[in-house]
Amino acid sequence: MNRTVIDSLFLTAIASFGLSNIAAAEEIHLVRNGKPIEKNIKQTDMDAEANPFWKDWTQRKGETVDGRFVLERRDKNFRDFPAAKSALGDCEFEVVFFLNPGEYRNRGGGRGPWLRLTDRGSFGFLDRGRGLSTSHYPGSLPLEKFDGPSPINLGDGKLHSMSARREGDVLSFLIDGKVVNKQKVDPNANLIFNLGMLESYPQIASIRFTAEKFSHKLITNFGSAAPVKTLFDGTGKPQETVARSSVDKFVATRIKGRDYAPDKSAVYRIPALVVTNKGTLLAFVEARASGFDWGHIRLVVRRSEDHGKTWSSEIDTTGGKFPNSKIGNPVPIVDRDTDRIFLIGHSCPAGHVHSGNQQIFMVHSDDDGKTWSDARMIPMGQWLPNGFNWMLSGPGHGIQLARGKHKGRLIAPCYGHGTGYVVYSDDHGDTWTVGANSPGGLYNEAVCVELADGDIMLNTRSPGGGDSRRPNRGMAVLTNGGAKYKDGTSRFIPELPCPSCQGGTARLTPPQDGKPGVILYAGPGLSTGRVRGTLFASYDDGKTWPYKIDIYQGPYGYSDIAVLPGGKIACLFELNKQDLLFTIFDAPPTNPPNE
Repeated sequence: MNRTVIDSLFLTAIASFGLSNIAAAEEIHLVRNGKPIEKNIKQTDMDAEANPFWKDWTQRKGETVDGRFVLERRDKNFRDFPAAKSALGDCEFEVVFFLNPGEYRNRGGGRGPWLRLTDRGSFGFLDRGRGLSTSHYPGSLPLEKFDGPSPINLGDGKLHSMSARREGDVLSFLIDGKVVNKQKVDPNANLIFNLGMLESYPQIASIRFTAEKFSHKLITNFGSAAPVKTLFDGTGKPQETVARSSVDKFVATRIKGRDYAPDKSAVYRIPALVVTNKGTLLAFVEARASGFDWGHIRLVVRRSEDHGKTWSSEIDTTGGKFPNSKIGNPVPIVDRDTDRIFLIGHSCPAGHVHSGNQQIFMVHSDDDGKTWSDARMIPMGQWLPNGFNWMLSGPGHGIQLARGKHKGRLIAPCYGHGTGYVVYSDDHGDTWTVGANSPGGLYNEAVCVELADGDIMLNTRSPGGGDSRRPNRGMAVLTNGGAKYKDGTSRFIPELPCPSCQGGTARLTPPQDGKPGVILYAGPGLSTGRVRGTLFASYDDGKTWPYKIDIYQGPYGYSDIAVLPGGKIACLFELNKQDLLFTIFDAPPTNPPNE
């Protein structure tokens, strides 16, 4: 790190100089050249053309090196000031500034400045300083929504202050020292602050950060239902390069010397979980050569024979026989009658998007997931409903029907053309028949669970983007063992949020004594982002979902769940589109919360 850069702009701690009601508080000031800032920073001080010092530096990034605030190269807004430490206990983050509303840029309607709280949201000015608002997108611990008029005139030529203050479990936002909004906050959480300019161009007099205690930890301490561990740890080092060659085709080229090795893939994504007849837990994922959805991908599995305490190294279910293919979207199914474990996936040449020689990939294991058969490749056309020209499997585990006239039927969930559907087998996987689908247009990746009467509930992702965006999960019921759609059952589920993300389902308890048992759904708990992993439970075959509990309050993407012998719930979920976390937690009660 260039020492000149370090010394030119940094934060330093000053002991016992803080809020009057915070005992033995510390305070951090923004300083320049070793001296606290007393005058405004002019915009030219941050302009690389007017001041060559800022060349190649595009953001002030809070990082502590010898207790000092350090700059890092970034490609985003270079007028941001993230704090170098997080705050514990009572604290306040304050900025004093001057702003000319005529200097706002127009993108976003004239927003800023904003005080940001990492993973929670922001508070600041809208409409060129005429309004105030909180924003929680895409926070996993969101602020309560607030909107109101600004109590000050930003065009009066005076210095003004804005701050965020935590006292106990109350978080207050202040303008010129006066509280304009209060809301509850965890008193023990570490708060990470950031001053964001957005479209505003303020001249900054000072940035002051006061707390009972500071922490170097700049990652939020997220709560969880039980301890979590990294089960699939991506290296982050791409093993391929990707370049577009046409609308639906890319060139995915392997990087020489970066071949696949067990437990060493660049990226792990798209989980699926099953428990075998022997009680072994199998965790399937895509092992990717990069983050590209259509690159070089193989399906791998890790085994645990002690209910998730210890795990094997990953096993390549493809046997390395498809080095130039995308083999993805795992759908494992356990045949309880034969002990055989099927794994179904979607195959096409690497780099082809819904094109090329697309096939269904199918392997099986007869030794509890230790070894896998040669692949059976089924032309995709055999798994397409009438009128479809593309489809994808799952992703997420399939099921075997346990009751009714179709008991023993294997069910593989699929989707395509804005609909979820199933493919089923009545002869233990030898032949497969395309079943019914939900009404088309607004649905996406499907998972399924058996209902009390033997019908199948499809639980579907809502697509993202444009007018088709829906903030909730979709559902439809298939009857006759999946062969027919049940009229009038297609709807969006108000209790289940969906930020356009796959989720997982499972049956916790079977129907008994005239009650339908308990079914589960796990997915993001907010519709605003892939965050706040939440388990929901239904006690009336999916009509309502009155029970929920946080699985993990932080980032939470694709996931799957399984019920372990003894009744605990296992969950495997994406953390960051590279790594997957695993946890086991207690099951919900078998009776509704208010019963």
